[in-house]
Amino acid sequence: TTMPYRIRWEGHGVYRRFFGVVTLGEFREANKEMRTDVRYEGIRYIISDYLEAQPAADITELDLKTCAEHERLYFYSSPDTVHAIVATDPKEVALARYYESLGVSPYCVADFATVADARGWIASNPRLGWNRPTQDAMAAAGS
Repeated sequence: TTMPYRIRWEGHGVYRRFFGVVTLGEFREANKEMRTDVRYEGIRYIISDYLEAQPAADITELDLKTCAEHERLYFYSSPDTVHAIVATDPKEVALARYYESLGVSPYCVADFATVADARGWIASNPRLGWNRPTQDAMAAAGS
């Protein structure tokens, strides 16, 4: 079967593009494929492009929270990695922002409406000003 995503390894990162309706299982599969690749250890950024995708109706915030906690176990070894989520679908953006708000992501994460904006953010080295946020700090910042 053809997976609804493509993973492209770049110099210091990975560009993941999703197509159509993405299920939780496919999302997990994409993460697994990425982190089991030998090149994964050296990456500095991840771009997840959902411009041509939408989340399956059965994906819930609880699923995302479980995913985020699970991912933390794998991603913790690479704290310098930044993750840009590119999405315009309202539900996708809402899920992305919920994921960011959890504060459990082991890396700096933000969402953008275009891949160019995402690449610009990555180039600005956002990691420098970022510390793993606490729930309280995020609530206080109103994000």
